Amino acid sequence: MNSIRFASILFTAAWAAAGPIYNVYDLGTLGGSSAQAFGLSSNGLAAGAATTAYGYQHAFMSSGAGMVDLTANSNASQGTASGVNASGQVAGTAYVNGEAYATVWTGPANQAIAGAGSYAMAINDAGQVAGMMTANGQGNAFVTENGVVTDLGTLPGGSWSAAYAINDQGEVAGYGQIAGLFRGFVWSPQGGFTVLGTLGGADSYAMGINNTGEVVGNSQTVSGYSHAFLEAGGAMLDLGTLGGNSSYAYGINSAGDVVGYSYVAGNAVTHAFLYENGALADLNSLLGTPGWIITEAFAINDSDEIAGTALFDGVEHAVLLIDPPAPDSSFDGAAAPEPGTVTLALAGLGLMFLSRLRPLRRRRAQPRGHLR
Repeated sequence: MNSIRFASILFTAAWAAAGPIYNVYDLGTLGGSSAQAFGLSSNGLAAGAATTAYGYQHAFMSSGAGMVDLTANSNASQGTASGVNASGQVAGTAYVNGEAYATVWTGPANQAIAGAGSYAMAINDAGQVAGMMTANGQGNAFVTENGVVTDLGTLPGGSWSAAYAINDQGEVAGYGQIAGLFRGFVWSPQGGFTVLGTLGGADSYAMGINNTGEVVGNSQTVSGYSHAFLEAGGAMLDLGTLGGNSSYAYGINSAGDVVGYSYVAGNAVTHAFLYENGALADLNSLLGTPGWIITEAFAINDSDEIAGTALFDGVEHAVLLIDPPAPDSSFDGAAAPEPGTVTLALAGLGLMFLSRLRPLRRRRAQPRGHLR
């Protein structure tokens, strides 16, 4: 074993000993073979998308007592949930007669908040929603408040924009197109758009923002590969990778802890990561529950709970990771099935919108939710 690899192992072991050890909780199923968790509230509610027994993709919310199917008993054929707040309001997209509608679910009721060709990507605790709507034949970022939709327009000189995250101050993170290039942005009610830089490459994508205004996403480097970044105070920090060529960040909490995923050595598979206290760690090195491979992480809250996607016996599950005892979580771990009881059948996703939610597995991958 060479000295560099040995030092890396020692560093990872020391980091794990000092950091959290997560238990994995299966969020359940809607009768199908696959599920992903994209959104997480401050009190542990999770939201995402899961397949039904008939192979359709439905939006769900989970509080630990099993998945609640948000698409069933509605006029939508398919759907996905992208965000959830502490009140249990869920933001996402419903497909009606082949058209996408930005939607908010409140309990069993659902309401389209924008017209055809719209997508809701995030919701804050005040009930403000951020996403993308079609305006004048192009995509524009939007924010809603008290039922009023505000079209944010595009970046100066740009032709397209989409919002992917919103914090409790109403600040929005997303990205837009300028002269054929994609650039991350932050929008605030007071200052409008601020265009973010890159890590030396052409494009950047902002995917998450916390309540202090720190932003995460991914950007091309000079090599052309994408790396996860953390932007704070005007400086963009390259978070690196887990040994592969590319990485992507999606969630950040108030402490500045970041989650996402990265290709590992060989660039054949992805593992979820946690960036904490200046160190990037493979979440799979921090698990107290055996048998799982955490492939993607999309959200982290201030209780350090993490929502994402994992494989167990080759089957994809929506999961919540909890660092025990997590006293502030509303998630009832006892209600979650143990890995050994899982009997789901393996099947491919093969669904239209899920391909929009996940990066393309190639050298110039686009982030989750690339709607263009």
